[in-house]
Amino acid sequence: CAASRQATCGAGCIPVPWLCDGEQQCPDGTDEQCGCKCCSVPSVCGAKKVQCPGTHHCIPHWEICDRHQDCEDGWDEEGCPQQPCLPGQWQCRNRVCIMAKWKCNGIDDCGDSSDEDVCAPCPPGMVRCDEGKCILESLMCNDEDDCLDGTDEPSTCGELSAAAAHCQCGWGRGSCRAVLRHGTPALRPRSPAHPLTPVPHLSCPRTHVPCRDGTECVAQEYMCDGEKDCADGSDEDGCAQLCDTPGRSRSSYPCGLGACLNVSLVCNGQQDCVDGSDEGGNCSVPCQRSCAHLCYPSPQGPRCWCYPGYRLAEDGLSCMDIDECMEQGEGACSQTCINAPGSYTCGCVPGYLLEPDGRVCKLTGPEPMLLVAVQSELLSRGLRSGREEVLLATDKDRVVFSLDYDLVERKVFWMDLVTESIRWQDFDLGKKGTLVKGVRSDCIAVDWLGRNLYWTDGAAGQVLATRLETPWRGIPEYTVVMDGDLDQPHSLVLQPLAGLLYWSEVGSHPRLMEAAMDGSRRRVLLAQGLGWPTALALDLPTWRIFWLDEKLGSIGSAHLDGTSVKVLQLGWVRSPFAAVVCEGELYWSERKAWSVQQVDKASGKNRAVLLKRHGQPHGLQVHTWGSPKPCCTNGCAKSNGGCAQLCLPNP
Repeated sequence: CAASRQATCGAGCIPVPWLCDGEQQCPDGTDEQCGCKCCSVPSVCGAKKVQCPGTHHCIPHWEICDRHQDCEDGWDEEGCPQQPCLPGQWQCRNRVCIMAKWKCNGIDDCGDSSDEDVCAPCPPGMVRCDEGKCILESLMCNDEDDCLDGTDEPSTCGELSAAAAHCQCGWGRGSCRAVLRHGTPALRPRSPAHPLTPVPHLSCPRTHVPCRDGTECVAQEYMCDGEKDCADGSDEDGCAQLCDTPGRSRSSYPCGLGACLNVSLVCNGQQDCVDGSDEGGNCSVPCQRSCAHLCYPSPQGPRCWCYPGYRLAEDGLSCMDIDECMEQGEGACSQTCINAPGSYTCGCVPGYLLEPDGRVCKLTGPEPMLLVAVQSELLSRGLRSGREEVLLATDKDRVVFSLDYDLVERKVFWMDLVTESIRWQDFDLGKKGTLVKGVRSDCIAVDWLGRNLYWTDGAAGQVLATRLETPWRGIPEYTVVMDGDLDQPHSLVLQPLAGLLYWSEVGSHPRLMEAAMDGSRRRVLLAQGLGWPTALALDLPTWRIFWLDEKLGSIGSAHLDGTSVKVLQLGWVRSPFAAVVCEGELYWSERKAWSVQQVDKASGKNRAVLLKRHGQPHGLQVHTWGSPKPCCTNGCAKSNGGCAQLCLPNP
């Protein structure tokens, strides 16, 4: 066994932290007997620390063999293997151990950039800071120090340069890229989707358009929505012409200087447009057109217009119903939408009630609680009251990583990175224990209906599962559900009512996948327009899947059949780890910003920082009371499907 880090356990070895932890790992129980190493440590150190020989100095287990002398005589570094990190981990220059796959991912996971400063060139669309980490090209010269050393904001950012669109060398260790000089926009032709001029040479995704000042891109859905989303307000400029575009509603009249005026105020003898363009001209000409709905006088002569919920057809006379459910999508209703002639109605699935605004659905029953893992603690926060509570506090040297909640037995499960174990705690009885040990996982997910727990192992390229009620007997009991052609599976979410699971892959060919819970019927949900989809969330009332992309800095969503893809590029999405949807909001944990944030799930607007702590947040889940009414059959829900051990649903 590895000196000082492992202990003999029968014919094998176990990590030192497993000694005297109250759970028997060795078949003969020697890991919990008083003759073992940890029990010989004087009580001055406790069961979770080691005493330096001949002294009263105590050090935590993780400081043994960390290449730093913590005991005065160097005992903690004697006889250590060359690599003190666990399998699948990589040691940073500052002795911190990180997951090996995090090396060269463009993020300073070590804290000293040693995992990035010796790497290959940054991925396309990103550039390297002198300190080593990669940032998006769009963050160059944005008046914010995105590189810790400030190399993304050189003094040349403000210079007037005729070579603005040419390759400039010497920044970021000799890399070449086009540099945007603020105040000197390189003009290009107008975009038909955005009638603004001039526009700088700014590269935006196909779903976005550039603001006039060239500092940012906004979603096409944000154009002319009545809110200024560009810092310079250019997304609302020139919108008056939309009042009078064929095929759109004619309930508004375009003033000459840009504003839209209600047609009832046109030709009423009072000047309502600033420039007076709503009066005079041919206002006196009577309405004699064969309009389907209404006719109003205007300075340009009589015009037809339609009742609310309709738009004028191309012939300028007839009116067509507007399908708000189709055109507004999630913006119309937070859950279900039913179109009607001239109107539409929002509805809610069982377990929800429609708010007075007629659009948003809220959960019935007690307040939903957001569960958040922050370093070694598990916190809860009321999504209505904002009340916070510490539910679990583990040893400081442990990290509560991914987590999920079993709404049947009201237990929370989480991944403990230090002991490589999946642990649980009962909310009602306060009991806690270990489900399985000797596993590494990026994400865990509970099938509360089929009574299984699934997890991904990105390093091994596998999805695995174990029974929720399986007691720990010292030997891991689980099965490999999928392996072989998985390219670094990362985030994982389940749909127990349908017996389906969804996961993201963040390897060389990122994609979103779907399969039955037994691993059969695998199919690609989405394989285009993805960078590093590191966080997934299901919104079953709307039948959509959401993802946050660390590389592209975006939030995306799609129907569960892979259609109706919607992507919003948001500057504050930088290092998302986990996400969850509740009611009309999307919540996610930001490792780099040490915070939990929220936005409107449909528009990406109304961003708020919900929680911020001194430590990185990881797992995230919403704890609700009760469960949705089953719509489908999970074959393992009754009597474990007739299986003696593990039952995996196949709908």
